[in-house]
Amino acid sequence: MPHGRLLFDFDAVLFDVDGTLVDSLEMIVRGLGDTFERFAGVRPPPETILRQIGKPLTDQVGLFLSYEPTDEQVLEMSAYAIERFTVHEELERLFQPAVDCLRLLHRQGVRTALVTSKSTVELNAFLTRFEGAPYVDATVCASDVHQPKPHPESALRACEILGVRPERAAMIGDSIYDLRCARQAGLTAVAVAYGAGLRYELLNEQPDLLIETPEALLAWTETAFLQTPCRERS
Repeated sequence: MPHGRLLFDFDAVLFDVDGTLVDSLEMIVRGLGDTFERFAGVRPPPETILRQIGKPLTDQVGLFLSYEPTDEQVLEMSAYAIERFTVHEELERLFQPAVDCLRLLHRQGVRTALVTSKSTVELNAFLTRFEGAPYVDATVCASDVHQPKPHPESALRACEILGVRPERAAMIGDSIYDLRCARQAGLTAVAVAYGAGLRYELLNEQPDLLIETPEALLAWTETAFLQTPCRERS
């Protein structure tokens, strides 16, 4: 279990989605692989695709093209990728202890947000099937900001919506983009090592905490509230 600050020290906790709350990596790898194969004529190995997770879809879809796509082509490729994600949706699994962490925080009066590189279309589709949706106070996706992660705008926007100061918030994510976003925004950066990010790359970002498993994330949360009364939600 990680040491240092407890989650009760914060007024808000921001969560990444893919690789943090849900194991969607196989779904994304297959969906992007289908997209690259159709539009670029190549299917990169899974480990190559995994390294792109955390970037907005509009940045991902044109990576292996031999030409610079137009805005219209990017939209077409993005729409196709979303269709393919839907086809492979059955591969998505909850990290149940991480979702339980989200639920516990919300019930204890800590404000919560999802901060994701998904587009509005992707996020809305996800929320319809996400059992943790009732415990989310705010969402910020790539469509909501001018500069998505790793730029700090997404985290700062979430803090603004939640009405908390950045220094009173933590951000939990599995990629270097999450950690850079948190750090530049002035939030406590919490890395989880069970998603797409390589452990040594996460450590190179010098997170405030690194948590190895979803179970450890929940244990850290439970420890924070073990002897602490529930806050009033305003």
